[in-house]
Amino acid sequence: MKRLSLASLTLLSLAGGAAAEPEKLTVDFGFFPKGTACQVFNTTGKVSLRTGREIEYTIKGDTGDVVFRCAQPDGRSFEVATGALLPPGNPSLVAIQINQDDHAHILWDQGGLRRSTVAEVLRWN
Repeated sequence: MKRLSLASLTLLSLAGGAAAEPEKLTVDFGFFPKGTACQVFNTTGKVSLRTGREIEYTIKGDTGDVVFRCAQPDGRSFEVATGALLPPGNPSLVAIQINQDDHAHILWDQGGLRRSTVAEVLRWN
């Protein structure tokens, strides 16, 4: 499993807040083939992208109904709706790692660092 950056984990441990949806959402696509490309939908928030070994998006504001549509180099495509993966409560920062083997790890702070794993998150087209 790819490890989230130390900065992301530090921010998660310091996060508090009372927003109805996280103020900041980090979504990392781990273990996908090189050349996988994604687009972000259903947000008016500020989106930034960092690529390298993984594809990592950071979205600030309007994070409640974000959808990613991705295409792999072999022509297969999938969609992930991250709104359904957001934890209950009011965390101000949520980090989600989505893996090609169809599961996601969700990390957030709620009186301490919390983690959840959710299966069957990819909707293949």
